[in-house]
Amino acid sequence: MTDGGRPRFSQIRTAADVGAVGLEMGIAVAIGCWLGLWIDEQYGTDPAGLLLGMGLGFGAAGKAIWRTVKKAKEQMEKKPSSRDESQR
Repeated sequence: MTDGGRPRFSQIRTAADVGAVGLEMGIAVAIGCWLGLWIDEQYGTDPAGLLLGMGLGFGAAGKAIWRTVKKAKEQMEKKPSSRDESQR
C-alpha cells in the first residue's frame, strides 16, 4: 500500500495536518473576537477590544500557517534525498 514509494498513511497524515490549519485559523479568530467583545462589555471600550481580539486571533492564525508551511518545507526537503537513493 504505497504510492510512489511513500506509505499511504503518511499521505493521510499530511492531508490531515493541512486540513486542520483551516479549522485552527477559524477557531483562533473566533476566540479572539469573543474575548475582544467580552473586554468591550466589561470596560466599555467599544471597538478597541474587538479590534485587539481580532488582531490577536489573526496573529495566532498566521502562526498556524507559518508552522504548517515550515513543516511542509521540511518534509519536501527530506523527500528528494530518499528518492535519489532509491533510484540508484
